[in-house]
Amino acid sequence: MNSKITIIALIGLSLISGTSLAAKNSGMQMNSNMPQFSQIDLDQDQAISPTEFEQFRQQRINERKAEGRMMKNQNQANKFDVIDTNKDGVIDPDEFNTHQVNNRMAKW
Repeated sequence: MNSKITIIALIGLSLISGTSLAAKNSGMQMNSNMPQFSQIDLDQDQAISPTEFEQFRQQRINERKAEGRMMKNQNQANKFDVIDTNKDGVIDPDEFNTHQVNNRMAKW
């Protein structure tokens, strides 16, 4: 009787662990898709200009099309002015990081 309870408990724990691990891995994949500031700041001046932003955005679109991904919601992508919260015409590291954190939170 005790061995049956132990086996059932172990099966239950393994199922919970497996589900938890799968959720954790899918979150890691989601975050690994998010660009880094340095990938967009092409001239490395610690500010993303509208030109750099659009160049990076277009490059990602082209890469994803080449991979055969569906391009749904493309027009709903974040606009430069939404991320540039202080409206100084560039995205600084703080604005970028705040935006990334907000995106991660929205996806959870």
